[in-house]
Order: sequence, then C-alpha cells, then structure tokens
Amino acid sequence: MENASSSQSKPSIRTTRPDTESITAAVVTAVTEANGTKPVTPLYEVIDPDALEDLYQHGSPKVSFEYIGFHVTIDSDHTVSVSAMDT
Repeated sequence: MENASSSQSKPSIRTTRPDTESITAAVVTAVTEANGTKPVTPLYEVIDPDALEDLYQHGSPKVSFEYIGFHVTIDSDHTVSVSAMDT
C-alpha cells in the first residue's frame, strides 16, 4: 500500500456485477468499497434507481453520474467503475 499523503486521492474501484446482484446494489457496493464506508446519501437522491435498473434490463447502455464525490460509470458489460472526482 502506498504511503498516505495530503495529495493522495481515494482509490479507484472497478468491479463486474454478479448476475444475482442488481445494478443499484453493485453501485452502492463499489462506492462503499472506494469510500471505506457506506454512503450516507441514498442513491435515489442522485439518480432514479428504478430507471437505472430498467435501462440494464432492457439494454446495455453506458451510464455515468456523480455520487458523494465519486465519478461512477456503468459500462455495457455491467462493469461498475468508481473513481474519486478531482477537486
């Protein structure tokens, strides 16, 4: 593990969602891993979880959005990537 410094950013996470896990659960899990704790802000305050689930049940788009200081991207193969936003 790298030494901590004031300029060190939070880690990037990239994970592929298991078939048994919803897209929204995969996003929360990945953000929790990147953040080190479960987000206090519910996902539904940032993006409509039902609409997100519908998108991935009826197609395979690429979706990106911001959530608690992280840039979240869901690729067409259902891979969830989470990286700290530059401030």
